[in-house]
Amino acid sequence: MPLPSIFIAALDADRFRSIISSELGVSADINAASRKELVQQVYQGEEVVLGRPDFLAQLMDTAPPVRWVQSTWAGVTPLIQHAYRDYVLTGVKGIFGQQMSEYVLTHLLAHEGRLRQRWQSQQSGLWDSRVSGSLCDKTLGIMGAGSIGAAVAESCAALGVRCTGLNSSGRSHPAFQQVFAPDELTEFLQDADYVLGLLPDLPSTTGLLNARAFESMKKDALLINVGRGNLIVEDDLVHALKTQKIAGAVLDVFQQEPLPADSALWSAPDLTITGHIAAVSRPDDIAGLFLQNYERYCSGQALLHTIDFDKGY
Repeated sequence: MPLPSIFIAALDADRFRSIISSELGVSADINAASRKELVQQVYQGEEVVLGRPDFLAQLMDTAPPVRWVQSTWAGVTPLIQHAYRDYVLTGVKGIFGQQMSEYVLTHLLAHEGRLRQRWQSQQSGLWDSRVSGSLCDKTLGIMGAGSIGAAVAESCAALGVRCTGLNSSGRSHPAFQQVFAPDELTEFLQDADYVLGLLPDLPSTTGLLNARAFESMKKDALLINVGRGNLIVEDDLVHALKTQKIAGAVLDVFQQEPLPADSALWSAPDLTITGHIAAVSRPDDIAGLFLQNYERYCSGQALLHTIDFDKGY
């Protein structure tokens, strides 16, 4: 019996196809598009699709005969927001934890080591002998207590950081010393020395970090957002930084990407901007997960990491 045909829609489509072909052999019929504008043109009715949600959203306009979509991203907002849902959508788990942990620890250590201030001192020819801070006994509040948040918590805990979480239910998780529910947001923020945003793009998460939230945070707190840009009211963050309501922020995701040249965020004090690179979808990682699910799909088993369209995750 022939294997189900596969369509790949991603910038690294050729790399994905190479990896998958080497595992499945010549019996697999694999078609691919490496540019967004080619997706509808190249797609030939394959029932299994591996790809970027933003590439695939336009394909769903055609109500394609797709039975299963494996996202290459942790976030699936473009597909969740699409009206067409007549297929199984699976997400990515257990892939991004290491990358995200390294990104977060990089910026936590830079903050405690006062690297921004030391660079400014060096540029001015000033000897900077101020003592660095420490991660030990500080509290990292993670908004989003899923698999990535748990991985970050475990990495940071190894350096003496106390980790708390915020999720939709307040249900406890072994990676966190305490987990808060949405109606406990103020208490969660007041408790944290560092706040990490890892929440998906949902109506319930939009604008959670606003002027009121920044007033609740410690004045020496650091905010890092690597989840989705909808979490933050960006004008309120700029004001909070200018008025020193919080000590600083690191943003990897934004309401509009790329960040417009006229955005006030570019010139906000004590703000570090990176271009959505905290955790990237590497074909060698994602292909392994896809192949695991593909085997389950072919044998009629339940797929791993199925997305609930109504919940959005």
